[in-house]
Amino acid sequence: MSAEYRVLGPLEVLLDGRPVTVPAGRCRVLLGTLLLRANEFVSVSELVDRLWDGAPPAPDRAHKTLQMVVTRLRQALGAAGCVTTRSGGYVAEVAPESLDLTRFRALVQQGEFRAALELWRGQVLADVVSEALHRDDVPPLLEERVALERRIDQDLARDTGALVPELRSLVQRHPLRETFWAQLMLALHRSNQQAEALAVYQEVRGHLADELGVDPGERLLDAHRQVLSGEVPGDPVPRQLPVGVPHFVGRERELARLTELLRARPGEPVLISAINGIGGVGKTALAVQWAHRQAERFPDGQLYVNLRGFDTQAEPVDPLSVARDFLAALGVAASEIPASESALISAYRSALAERRVLLLLDNARDVDQVRPLLPGGATNLVVVTSRNRLSGLVAREGALPVALDVLDERQSADLLTGRIGTARAEDEPEAVTRLVRRCAGLPLALSIVAARAAFGDSLTALADELDGERLDALDIDDPTTGVRAVFSWSLRSVSEQAARMFVLLGLHPGPDFSVIAVASLSALPLAETRRVLAELVAGSLLHSDAHGRYSQHDLLRDYAAERAAGLPAEDRAAALNRMFDHYLHTAHACWQHLSYNLPPVVTDPPAPGVLVDPVRDSDSAWAWFVVEHRVVLRAVERAGSLGADAFVWRAMHVTHGFLSRRHYLYEGLTGHRLGLAAAQRLGDPHAQSHMHRRLAGTCMNAQRYDEAEVHLLEAIRYAQSVGDVLAEAHLWRGLARTHERRGRLADALNVLLEVHPRIAGHPDSYEVGRHLAALGRAHHITGDDVRAIELCLHAAEKFTETHYNGQDEGPAVNYETLGDIYLGLERHREAVECYERSLELWQQMRDETNVADGLILLGTALYATGEKTRARECAAQAQQLIEGSLMEALELHQLERLHELIAATGGD
Repeated sequence: MSAEYRVLGPLEVLLDGRPVTVPAGRCRVLLGTLLLRANEFVSVSELVDRLWDGAPPAPDRAHKTLQMVVTRLRQALGAAGCVTTRSGGYVAEVAPESLDLTRFRALVQQGEFRAALELWRGQVLADVVSEALHRDDVPPLLEERVALERRIDQDLARDTGALVPELRSLVQRHPLRETFWAQLMLALHRSNQQAEALAVYQEVRGHLADELGVDPGERLLDAHRQVLSGEVPGDPVPRQLPVGVPHFVGRERELARLTELLRARPGEPVLISAINGIGGVGKTALAVQWAHRQAERFPDGQLYVNLRGFDTQAEPVDPLSVARDFLAALGVAASEIPASESALISAYRSALAERRVLLLLDNARDVDQVRPLLPGGATNLVVVTSRNRLSGLVAREGALPVALDVLDERQSADLLTGRIGTARAEDEPEAVTRLVRRCAGLPLALSIVAARAAFGDSLTALADELDGERLDALDIDDPTTGVRAVFSWSLRSVSEQAARMFVLLGLHPGPDFSVIAVASLSALPLAETRRVLAELVAGSLLHSDAHGRYSQHDLLRDYAAERAAGLPAEDRAAALNRMFDHYLHTAHACWQHLSYNLPPVVTDPPAPGVLVDPVRDSDSAWAWFVVEHRVVLRAVERAGSLGADAFVWRAMHVTHGFLSRRHYLYEGLTGHRLGLAAAQRLGDPHAQSHMHRRLAGTCMNAQRYDEAEVHLLEAIRYAQSVGDVLAEAHLWRGLARTHERRGRLADALNVLLEVHPRIAGHPDSYEVGRHLAALGRAHHITGDDVRAIELCLHAAEKFTETHYNGQDEGPAVNYETLGDIYLGLERHREAVECYERSLELWQQMRDETNVADGLILLGTALYATGEKTRARECAAQAQQLIEGSLMEALELHQLERLHELIAATGGD
């Protein structure tokens, strides 16, 4: 079955050619809104705004109603359904050929204007009632219909007589569209009907005065002058825009943004500058596409020049030579073009001041290359593309920057499929997916792949090649368009210091990095680092975000890594050592804020040139790990491959607490195994004990208790070999916990009783408290609650003898055990108090798994006291946490307890 969707007129949906009824009201508004932005994400807030015309009810009610509208629409569409849910919004997923709007745009791009206009059946979404939709979303589409005017402009130079009837019809249907009236005048004039042409002018002038109270605009006045002068030009205006790229896809938001910027400055000199982005991202394609759409606004011509600012085969073009060429294109005789620089620029600007011209200055190197070519009048439009941001134009001339990013995966697949053909893409769909991902959204890379496929290369073979070595696979025999060549010229355009930093960043594991990390990597002062990073961003060799972090496109990162491999070995080793030191020392400082009573594992100072992020407290420590943990894990992988084993195990040791509390089990298992391998290569029993201990904890969180016991026993063996009594006591507690989880309750108690004589009299009060708390729990689970309470209360006394910072599980577990005991003894108020203390500590540690469990326990105790409302609130909070990310973290008995609490308190 095939579905067809129509928005260029009344809203229609066809399934195998038969109409599908779309319910009236909000269903039609919803579908119309999504189809106008087909295959684009539309947020819930935007949809709510459309469905309630900018005056929605309370957010909760609006969101629930929207969900009901979506459900109703899906039921109505049936097999023609196209609405899919995304996080925070919805998308209408439709094939390009299934929607009249996308077919219209494709036909316009191909120059098939008549066929494109035949798709219009009336006003866009004529039967969809929504003021907001028709105010904000429909007008830009009506502007696209000016393709009709472009077609007539082309035809005016040929068969003008045949145009007259059509234009008479158009001015009747669009009485305020001056362009159609001007075209009718010229068609009559060029058909030797001057009197009729002048009568048309008088008619429209009167119509404009009566209806709008305005005089004829420039287009009508120009047509009137031509009729009066008797001129019958062929096509004297320059039309230099290049042909648009085939299979142009995506960029709808950028195209709309450009149009919005143009409308935002009526009557002012318009300069849309710095369609900027990395080499190969499609800046020229976007600029040309948009310029063709706006060409009819500029009847005196469109000028284009490739300034070759980043050309691998030629030097940047002199702007004075461009001015001479543009004057010639505008009809200025060679003998009248001044020789001196100042006179030339004056003549150039004077010529443009008399005209309405669009200028596309492509591939500009810098501001100095562009500034002489800027017109001074208010009737011209300048579009500039560059790999640099051209910030000087923004600051001084008020340029309006438009940054261009890579394509998303869907757009990339559409581009590749359009180039190689649907049939071939469908023959090797997995290969297409791999190619799209490896090209990372860069249109140049996708085009190179398509070009190679055109010569018979298998898509699977190409994908395999890209998996092995992307840069080699994306080099072709054209030295101007290979990825390496494009990137190398971008690198040549920045300072020597910036180029060096770009190469050094090839050593960074990614995915992103901070200023301080780069300062450490490059051994530059912080202020100098910021300046150089800004230069790389301006040159589109880096991307910066609103949070002050930097990243590189995947292919640029590959290129930087390739260049970094060519650095002298000692320079490379020193930079890597500084980078590792930055992350290790900062992570270690964070770990010390997020743990308690654990000796440091990093005691040597950082290498010269290394900066350490300031870590003031547990909040800033946690925030640093949230942002940097992925980088640390990648650095561990990189260091492991380079033999930096001391960094590997220490980095994993100090990152464990964060990974555990956030329940990053896969990352923990992978990283700690690398840490254990590094410790084993070092032959360091202390390091091996730590890594077995970390692996045991991660395995326990993953409910892999057999593996946990193996690692705990190994850790105990290494701790005993170095005489670390406190570490050994901690590990015996972990082994007891493992036995408890597996139901071996007597074994759990015996393990702790065996170690008790060696720890009970230890001078470290906090560690004694932890041991007593564990022993108390073991007595509780084996049925001796009297002894359990005695031990747990003694443990609480020991904890109070220390300056506990709230970042260790000992006191929280102890209060939780006391709560369990009191609940079993039906001492419900005491149970509530203990659970509240425990929950507060878990929340202070940001341990979501234990927070969820603590909420369940507190809710259970509250329900037992008769506080049903508070119990229900606890259950709801726990359920929200679990459904968010912790479903696999809690054990079956905990989930069952939650379900029982929800049922008992009347929850959903």
